[in-house]
Amino acid sequence: MAMPETSDILTTQQAARLLGLSTTTVQKMVANGELDAWVTSGGHRRIYRSAVEKMMPTRPDGQYANAPRALRVLLAEDDALQVAYFETLVKRCSHPVSLVVATDGSQALIQIERQRPDVVVTDLMMRPIDGYQLVRALASEPEYSSIDMLVVTAKTPENARADGLLPPWVTVYQKPIQVERLIGYLEALSARIARGA
Repeated sequence: MAMPETSDILTTQQAARLLGLSTTTVQKMVANGELDAWVTSGGHRRIYRSAVEKMMPTRPDGQYANAPRALRVLLAEDDALQVAYFETLVKRCSHPVSLVVATDGSQALIQIERQRPDVVVTDLMMRPIDGYQLVRALASEPEYSSIDMLVVTAKTPENARADGLLPPWVTVYQKPIQVERLIGYLEALSARIARGA
Protein backbone atom coordinates (compact mmCIF):
# COMPACT_ATOMS: atom_id res chain seq x y z
CA MET A 1 0.00 0.00 0.00
CA ALA A 2 1.39 3.42 -0.93
CA MET A 3 2.17 5.67 1.99
CA PRO A 4 0.26 8.97 2.03
CA GLU A 5 2.13 12.18 1.28
CA THR A 6 3.60 13.87 4.36
CA SER A 7 1.36 16.89 3.72
CA ASP A 8 -1.67 14.60 4.03
CA ILE A 9 -0.70 13.50 7.55
CA LEU A 10 -1.25 15.54 10.71
CA THR A 11 -0.08 15.16 14.27
CA THR A 12 -2.70 15.24 17.01
CA GLN A 13 -1.66 18.79 17.89
CA GLN A 14 -1.92 19.98 14.28
CA ALA A 15 -5.39 18.43 13.95
CA ALA A 16 -6.46 20.01 17.25
CA ARG A 17 -5.41 23.47 16.05
CA LEU A 18 -7.26 23.09 12.74
CA LEU A 19 -10.43 21.94 14.50
CA GLY A 20 -10.14 24.40 17.39
CA LEU A 21 -10.19 21.57 19.93
CA SER A 22 -7.89 20.37 22.68
CA THR A 23 -5.40 17.60 21.92
CA THR A 24 -7.17 15.42 24.49
CA THR A 25 -10.47 15.81 22.64
CA VAL A 26 -8.83 14.87 19.33
CA GLN A 27 -7.20 11.83 20.97
CA LYS A 28 -10.63 10.73 22.20
CA MET A 29 -12.08 11.25 18.71
CA VAL A 30 -9.35 9.01 17.28
CA ALA A 31 -9.98 6.37 19.97
CA ASN A 32 -13.71 6.48 19.21
CA GLY A 33 -13.12 6.09 15.48
CA GLU A 34 -14.47 9.56 14.67
CA LEU A 35 -11.21 10.53 12.95
CA ASP A 36 -9.40 8.28 10.47
CA ALA A 37 -5.95 7.77 11.96
CA TRP A 38 -3.33 5.25 12.95
CA VAL A 39 -0.67 4.85 15.63
CA THR A 40 3.00 4.74 14.69
CA SER A 41 5.36 2.11 16.03
CA GLY A 42 6.53 4.77 18.48
CA GLY A 43 3.00 5.17 19.83
CA HIS A 44 2.23 8.53 18.15
CA ARG A 45 -1.16 9.16 16.57
CA ARG A 46 -1.16 10.27 12.93
CA ILE A 47 -4.34 11.62 11.41
CA TYR A 48 -5.32 11.95 7.75
CA ARG A 49 -5.80 15.58 6.74
CA SER A 50 -8.84 14.55 4.68
CA ALA A 51 -10.52 13.23 7.84
CA VAL A 52 -9.92 16.55 9.60
CA GLU A 53 -11.12 18.58 6.60
CA LYS A 54 -14.42 16.67 6.60
CA MET A 55 -15.03 18.02 10.11
CA MET A 56 -13.95 21.59 9.36
CA PRO A 57 -16.57 24.29 8.71
CA THR A 58 -17.14 25.20 5.07
CA ARG A 59 -17.67 28.60 3.48
CA PRO A 60 -20.98 29.44 1.76
CA ASP A 61 -19.49 28.48 -1.61
CA GLY A 62 -18.85 24.96 -0.30
CA GLN A 63 -15.08 25.30 -0.19
CA TYR A 64 -13.07 24.67 2.95
CA ALA A 65 -12.01 27.83 4.67
CA ASN A 66 -8.29 27.71 3.97
CA ALA A 67 -7.82 31.27 5.14
CA PRO A 68 -5.96 31.38 8.43
CA ARG A 69 -8.24 31.08 11.42
CA ALA A 70 -8.30 33.80 14.01
CA LEU A 71 -5.57 33.66 16.63
CA ARG A 72 -7.28 32.88 19.95
CA VAL A 73 -5.99 35.29 22.59
CA LEU A 74 -7.05 35.32 26.25
CA LEU A 75 -6.20 38.52 28.12
CA ALA A 76 -6.16 38.32 31.94
CA GLU A 77 -6.20 41.95 33.07
CA ASP A 78 -8.18 43.76 35.79
CA ASP A 79 -7.48 47.32 34.63
CA ALA A 80 -10.20 48.51 32.22
CA LEU A 81 -7.89 51.07 30.62
CA GLN A 82 -5.25 48.41 29.91
CA VAL A 83 -7.95 46.16 28.42
CA ALA A 84 -9.16 48.96 26.13
CA TYR A 85 -5.57 49.72 25.09
CA PHE A 86 -4.89 46.05 24.33
CA GLU A 87 -8.11 45.79 22.29
CA THR A 88 -6.95 48.76 20.22
CA LEU A 89 -3.56 47.16 19.62
CA VAL A 90 -4.82 43.77 18.45
CA LYS A 91 -7.06 45.46 15.87
CA ARG A 92 -3.87 46.60 14.14
CA CYS A 93 -2.74 43.02 13.49
CA SER A 94 -2.89 41.96 9.85
CA HIS A 95 -3.98 38.50 11.04
CA PRO A 96 -7.47 38.06 12.56
CA VAL A 97 -7.49 37.89 16.38
CA SER A 98 -10.28 36.51 18.56
CA LEU A 99 -9.89 38.19 21.96
CA VAL A 100 -11.47 37.04 25.24
CA VAL A 101 -10.95 39.07 28.42
CA ALA A 102 -10.84 37.76 32.00
CA THR A 103 -10.55 40.18 34.92
CA ASP A 104 -8.61 37.83 37.20
CA GLY A 105 -6.76 34.53 37.21
CA SER A 106 -9.75 32.44 38.29
CA GLN A 107 -11.88 33.73 35.42
CA ALA A 108 -8.94 33.14 33.10
CA LEU A 109 -8.69 29.47 34.13
CA ILE A 110 -12.39 28.96 33.40
CA GLN A 111 -12.06 30.62 29.98
CA ILE A 112 -8.92 28.64 29.15
CA GLU A 113 -10.84 25.41 29.69
CA ARG A 114 -13.72 26.66 27.54
CA GLN A 115 -11.85 28.49 24.79
CA ARG A 116 -8.45 26.73 24.54
CA PRO A 117 -6.58 29.90 23.51
CA ASP A 118 -3.38 29.90 21.50
CA VAL A 119 -1.85 32.44 23.86
CA VAL A 120 -2.63 33.77 27.33
CA VAL A 121 -1.58 37.37 27.98
CA THR A 122 -1.62 38.15 31.70
CA ASP A 123 -0.89 40.91 34.13
CA LEU A 124 0.90 39.81 37.31
CA MET A 125 -0.90 41.91 39.93
CA MET A 126 -4.53 40.69 40.13
CA ARG A 127 -6.83 39.41 42.87
CA PRO A 128 -7.81 36.85 44.06
CA ILE A 129 -5.60 34.80 41.73
CA ASP A 130 -2.65 36.73 40.32
CA GLY A 131 -0.66 36.21 37.15
CA TYR A 132 2.04 34.17 38.90
CA GLN A 133 -0.56 31.68 40.12
CA LEU A 134 -2.16 31.57 36.67
CA VAL A 135 1.17 30.80 35.00
CA ARG A 136 1.95 28.07 37.56
CA ALA A 137 -1.51 26.52 37.09
CA LEU A 138 -1.00 26.31 33.32
CA ALA A 139 2.56 25.06 33.63
CA SER A 140 1.43 22.21 35.88
CA GLU A 141 -1.07 20.82 33.34
CA PRO A 142 0.44 18.94 30.36
CA GLU A 143 -2.81 19.49 28.44
CA TYR A 144 -2.03 23.21 28.31
CA SER A 145 1.57 22.82 27.17
CA SER A 146 0.79 24.14 23.67
CA ILE A 147 -0.52 27.47 25.01
CA ASP A 148 1.95 30.35 24.77
CA MET A 149 2.27 32.63 27.80
CA LEU A 150 2.96 36.36 27.60
CA VAL A 151 3.27 38.33 30.84
CA VAL A 152 2.65 42.08 30.56
CA THR A 153 3.64 43.93 33.71
CA ALA A 154 4.74 47.29 35.09
CA LYS A 155 7.83 45.49 36.41
CA THR A 156 10.96 45.20 34.33
CA PRO A 157 11.44 41.70 32.88
CA GLU A 158 14.40 41.25 35.26
CA ASN A 159 12.32 42.16 38.33
CA ALA A 160 9.39 40.03 37.18
CA ARG A 161 11.72 37.01 37.01
CA ALA A 162 13.81 37.87 40.07
CA ASP A 163 11.90 35.64 42.49
CA GLY A 164 12.02 32.64 40.16
CA LEU A 165 8.24 32.24 39.99
CA LEU A 166 8.06 32.55 36.20
CA PRO A 167 9.27 29.63 34.06
CA PRO A 168 12.04 30.62 31.60
CA TRP A 169 9.79 29.90 28.58
CA VAL A 170 7.31 32.63 29.55
CA THR A 171 7.73 35.84 27.54
CA VAL A 172 7.73 39.07 29.59
CA TYR A 173 6.95 42.56 28.24
CA GLN A 174 6.98 45.72 30.30
CA LYS A 175 4.04 48.13 30.26
CA PRO A 176 3.25 50.21 28.35
CA ILE A 177 3.41 47.63 25.57
CA GLN A 178 5.24 48.75 22.47
CA VAL A 179 2.78 48.46 19.57
CA GLU A 180 5.22 46.98 17.06
CA ARG A 181 6.57 44.50 19.59
CA LEU A 182 3.15 43.11 20.52
CA ILE A 183 1.93 42.95 16.93
CA GLY A 184 5.16 41.26 15.88
CA TYR A 185 4.75 38.69 18.66
CA LEU A 186 1.12 37.91 17.74
CA GLU A 187 1.81 37.71 14.01
CA ALA A 188 4.83 35.47 14.52
CA LEU A 189 2.68 33.19 16.69
CA SER A 190 -0.06 33.16 14.03
CA ALA A 191 2.48 32.19 11.37
CA ARG A 192 3.88 29.42 13.58
CA ILE A 193 0.40 28.00 14.20
CA ALA A 194 -0.43 28.16 10.50
CA ARG A 195 2.68 26.05 9.80
CA GLY A 196 1.58 23.58 12.46
CA ALA A 197 4.82 24.13 14.37
